[in-house]
Amino acid sequence: MTNLTKTLFFLIFFYSISGRSQSEIPNIGPDLTSYTAINESLPKISKDSTNAEIIKHVEATIAWMTEEHYKSSYAPSLIYSDTALYLAKKTDSTKYLHDLRTVIGNTMLRIKDTARAKVLFLKSFEEAKVSNDSTVLLRFINNLANVYYFTDYKKKAADKYIESIGIAKRLKDTTRLFVIHHNVARIYNEIEDPVNSSFYIKETERYLNDLGNPPHYLSSHIHNQGQMLLLLNKPDEAILKFKETIRICEGTEFVDALIEGYEGYRKALEVKKDYKGIYEVDKLLSLYDDKKEKDVENNIIEAVTAELNVERYKEQIKSKELEKQLLEQKAEQKNGLLFIVFLIIFLLLIILVISYLSSEKRQVLVKDLKLKNSQYLVAKEESEYLAKSKEKFFATISHELRTPLYGVVGISSILLEDKALNGHKEDLKTLKFSANYLLALINDLLQFNKIENKFFTKEESTFNLKDQISIIVSSFEYIRLQHNNEINIQVSEEVPPLLKGNLIRLSQVLMNLVGNACKFTERGVIDVIVNAKAKTDTVVEVEFIIKDTGPGIEASKLSSIFDEFSQVNAIPNSYQGTGLGLPIVKKLLEQAGSEIVVESDLGKGCTFKFTLPLKIEVAQEQEMIAPIIDLKLLNNKRILIVEDNRINQIVTKKILKISNVQCDIAENGDEAIAKVKENTYDLILMDINMPVKNGIDATREIRLFNKTVPIIALTAVEIEEERVLVFESGMNDIIVKPYDLDYFKRTIIKNILSASNSTQKRTA
Repeated sequence: MTNLTKTLFFLIFFYSISGRSQSEIPNIGPDLTSYTAINESLPKISKDSTNAEIIKHVEATIAWMTEEHYKSSYAPSLIYSDTALYLAKKTDSTKYLHDLRTVIGNTMLRIKDTARAKVLFLKSFEEAKVSNDSTVLLRFINNLANVYYFTDYKKKAADKYIESIGIAKRLKDTTRLFVIHHNVARIYNEIEDPVNSSFYIKETERYLNDLGNPPHYLSSHIHNQGQMLLLLNKPDEAILKFKETIRICEGTEFVDALIEGYEGYRKALEVKKDYKGIYEVDKLLSLYDDKKEKDVENNIIEAVTAELNVERYKEQIKSKELEKQLLEQKAEQKNGLLFIVFLIIFLLLIILVISYLSSEKRQVLVKDLKLKNSQYLVAKEESEYLAKSKEKFFATISHELRTPLYGVVGISSILLEDKALNGHKEDLKTLKFSANYLLALINDLLQFNKIENKFFTKEESTFNLKDQISIIVSSFEYIRLQHNNEINIQVSEEVPPLLKGNLIRLSQVLMNLVGNACKFTERGVIDVIVNAKAKTDTVVEVEFIIKDTGPGIEASKLSSIFDEFSQVNAIPNSYQGTGLGLPIVKKLLEQAGSEIVVESDLGKGCTFKFTLPLKIEVAQEQEMIAPIIDLKLLNNKRILIVEDNRINQIVTKKILKISNVQCDIAENGDEAIAKVKENTYDLILMDINMPVKNGIDATREIRLFNKTVPIIALTAVEIEEERVLVFESGMNDIIVKPYDLDYFKRTIIKNILSASNSTQKRTA
């Protein structure tokens, strides 16, 4: 038997005993004391009261119920709810009726009685539609938002609150405007959206000042500010806000707000790792939590009592108007009351029997659930095994496809620099483009696998957005010239020069979108536009627009362009790819909490839009300027190439020989170790997968006797686990094959210079 069932049974048993001991004049029971106390605290009325007296009583009732609601005292309002609604109807003013339904409905939401709350709200809404009353419509929308909030549909609740702002402004309802903006800010804090929360908090403060900063409003508003600062990783500022909330609520009846203040204070201390402070706060929290639990328990018992006595309270209202008739029928009512009590007891006994029978069924279900869980674990293990097999397959395919492509791309690049082959320059360019195209297809497949398996890096870095976009656009220079296109970059002056975020993810998105525009546009214009949509001191919402004048996409096909392996072309025999570029964009943006929007006009072009929140970074400009690396620094450097593939040996050696680099070759890890012991090298290019001894083990042994020589990993495999092993073994950098020649040489020089600077510092 649950605690609630026990409580109900005890209350009904108590009433049945008290019913038997009633005197000749009916006594409704111990709860009448509470009902009488409520009635006596409000302005006096009788059956002969005027309309003005009843209105005064109802107005006082609304104010009292609202205050009880904010004090989390729900049972008294529920006890008096039927009386209040009855009297409100007698005033012939729908305003009082709607006000009461609002406060009673929201009280029911607090005790999780959403069904009855909805019934009250819908009654007011139906009447509002008939009378076209904007005030009632405003309250209905807010009440519906409250229902969504208390049933955990918080985003829908925020949308409903925002929908009602226009009506509240037209009505100049300052109190309602404060409550709406405060609730929206609170929801955005709870779904961890500090940008939107900041906006609504500022609006809340304006209306709060207009209302004169009442304490219960002010404390809740300051708590919202603290939660937003905590989301922005400003624990010290957040603590000041939470302390202010606690100061305002301490010694008052706003226990819930006080507990929220301490809970926020505790979260901020957790961020600061102030465990001593957490201990002190926990002691205070336990005291208030105990009090709150007792208050909640009392509320539940009182609410249950109110539910059991609702019929008797209705009779009490009638008794005020028809006292003589009720006295004549006292015996009849007494018997009726006892019948109701015994009927409830009988029903509860039936419920207990049903509960017992259902418990046996539940045991069967539990056994079945355990069996299902064991089957699920087996399936989960199989799924993990398949995922690892898939990862291993992609790693092998990556190595096997990229290794020969390295030879093709490398040799074609070398031949393009040979002036004696100028007559075949266009053929060599075509060869290199075909190799790069094949590499792009492979990269798309590998990239899609990384995103699907959540291996994509989440590291943040500081960057100059305008410079990064210029670098991305310049990488499409060959296809731009081939298609005779013009690419324009427009970065708004309101976009801060230095930003911090996931540059790898942003670059991947822009590369795919710009590349997509370049592929499908011929003799046209491509615009890359960047705007600042919203901005705070620390975060800016950046809008990216990639617009082209290509063939466009039919409206009926727009919904399918983000499907995997989908290719939607307006021109027959046009460019064909893997169909993974736009799905990759969509999944990357979903990981960032954003979405891609596409607009297209067939025959006129396409526009892709998305927004990303990026942190604003303040740094010295010289720190962001990349040092200029002179490729002549490779002259007369001595480099050891550790590579088992003969073609790759030849390609790498020829690439370096052009820059007058002296190269030695080692075909496996053991040879590399021996050569490093016998010779002095400026740098080692170490392949990872080799026979006899792989590059990881070879590097570990070299680091035992040579800590300084820079070692760069050359690998055709791109998985996160290998990246970790590479750096743990003692290597300094990674170059993924095939690579851009200029990037390859600059990476070598950067590591040689870095090793040289480190040696000079140690010597000094």
